[in-house]
Amino acid sequence: MSFQPLPPAPPPPPPPPAARRRRWVWPVVAVVALLAGGGAGVAVGMSLDDDESAPAAQESPAPQETGEGGDSDELERLRDRLEEVEQQRDDLKRRLDEARAELDSGATEPPADESLESEPTPFEGEFTDGVFTFTDVQVLRDFAGDFEVRATVTNTGDETVDYVDWTATVLNGGETVSTLTTSATGLAAGDSVDAQFIGFDDYGDWDAVEFAVDSDTNRT
Repeated sequence: MSFQPLPPAPPPPPPPPAARRRRWVWPVVAVVALLAGGGAGVAVGMSLDDDESAPAAQESPAPQETGEGGDSDELERLRDRLEEVEQQRDDLKRRLDEARAELDSGATEPPADESLESEPTPFEGEFTDGVFTFTDVQVLRDFAGDFEVRATVTNTGDETVDYVDWTATVLNGGETVSTLTTSATGLAAGDSVDAQFIGFDDYGDWDAVEFAVDSDTNRT
C-alpha cells in the first residue's frame, strides 16, 4: 500500500488588521501624549508668566491710570502762574525805581505846592495922596518870589471915583527896589477897598513904602 506525500502546509494566514492597528496605537498615543504634555507645559508656562506679569502690570500702570497726564497739566499751570508772578515783580520793581527817581529829583527842587509866599510884614503909618488914604500897609514876597504890597485904601472925598490907578514904591536906603500898581473902579465917597499892588521885581531888602495916585483919576 502506497501513500502519497502530503502537500506542504499552507503559510499561516496574515494577522488580522486589528492587531496591526494595535501595534500602531501605542506610538500614536505616545506622540499625542507628548504633544499634550508639551501643550500643557506651554499652557502652564503661559499661566505662570501671566501670573508673574500681572503684579508688574499692577505696579506700573499706564500713565492714564496714575494721572501723569493730569500732573503734566498742573505743572504747565504752575509754570504759567510763575511767569505771571515774575512779570508782576518786574513791573513792581520798575514802578519802585520810577518812584525813587522822582523822589531823588524832588529832593533838589521845591515841591510844586510849596509856595514861595512869605508872611506879610506890616509897615506902620498912614499915607495920604489927594482924597485917598492908605492904611494897614503890608509888604511881602508873593508866590513867584516878587514884591507884593497890600493896603486898605479909603476914598475920603465927597465924590464917587469911577476909575483910579494907584502906585506903590518900595524903597531900601532911599533907592527904589520895586514899583507896583493896582486900580479900583466905582469907589464911592467914604468907602474903602483892600488893594493888592502887583510888581515884577524880586523880593529883597526894603525899609520904606510910598504911594501915589494916577493923575488921570476920574471922579463923578
